[in-house]
Amino acid sequence: MSKVNVIVVCEAGVGQTESANASLVAAASKLARSQGGRVCALLIGNQVAAVAAELASYGVEVRVADAPQHTDYNPSVYLNELNKLIEAINPGAILAAHTYLGMDLAPRLAAKLKVAFATNCIDVNVEDGDVCFTRPMYRGRLIAKVALDTTPLVATMQQSGAKPEAAIETGTVVAVEASAGADNRVRPIRTIVPESSGVDIAKADIVVSGGRGLGEQKNYALIEELADAVGGVPACSRPLVDMGWLTVSSQVGLSGKTVKPKLYIACGISGAVEHVYGMKEAGVVVAINKDPEAPIFKTADIGVIGDVLEIIPKLTSQVKSVRA
Repeated sequence: MSKVNVIVVCEAGVGQTESANASLVAAASKLARSQGGRVCALLIGNQVAAVAAELASYGVEVRVADAPQHTDYNPSVYLNELNKLIEAINPGAILAAHTYLGMDLAPRLAAKLKVAFATNCIDVNVEDGDVCFTRPMYRGRLIAKVALDTTPLVATMQQSGAKPEAAIETGTVVAVEASAGADNRVRPIRTIVPESSGVDIAKADIVVSGGRGLGEQKNYALIEELADAVGGVPACSRPLVDMGWLTVSSQVGLSGKTVKPKLYIACGISGAVEHVYGMKEAGVVVAINKDPEAPIFKTADIGVIGDVLEIIPKLTSQVKSVRA
């Protein structure tokens, strides 16, 4: 593939994931830059001028449709506007974030263009002239590299802590008037926003996570006590969500949230790829696990081998003593 222009579908507004925009642009910029192309961001919403300006600060062109009728996500509007943009810049790839919006829009777009698409990708690179997407399989137990043999490439990308490189020049913001076009069989009725726990683990400086090693649900209270003692927030690995202990808003990992705290304490977490991807950019990682062969120790800066049910109460007591 000699030249790759990349379209990124960005998000802003109620029920959408603005925090995914930066890492999405970073992935697109890496791909476009390696192939001598450019990045064009599509942003549709209501009162999204600030988000458009932030995207332009990354040095990309931003096509923005800003109007009250775009408050709610409407796939027909996005597909119609993407079709115009595809005709204008002939992209080699179209990327969306692996969010509720992206997971709905990407397969629709791929079907309309009659091309293949890759989902839940964590990286994209050019190898031997082919664009390869890296994605987890079997709930994160395997990491696969996939190459699509259709053009344009369509993929959804997991949010990460990656940021676009500093731009030499600010990109342009172009206002467009988006409409649903001829096919408006799908229309939004209302947007249901998930209940917020009041704590966003993705923004915390200190995160204390518990895993299957806690044994029983009542033992998660140890994680909450330690988190409170160190001035952090409690979180968990996927098994605790699967068992119904906590909601996905507390989950660190590929299918949960990506965190980048200054300190990450993993308690009773084995260190599956699914989980490690969500915390690998933490400043200092402390792991507590009774299995000396646990994969989490390969990621940890400090490893403690022992039973979390014995170690956490002692650690909490010591922290409280020091802080007092």
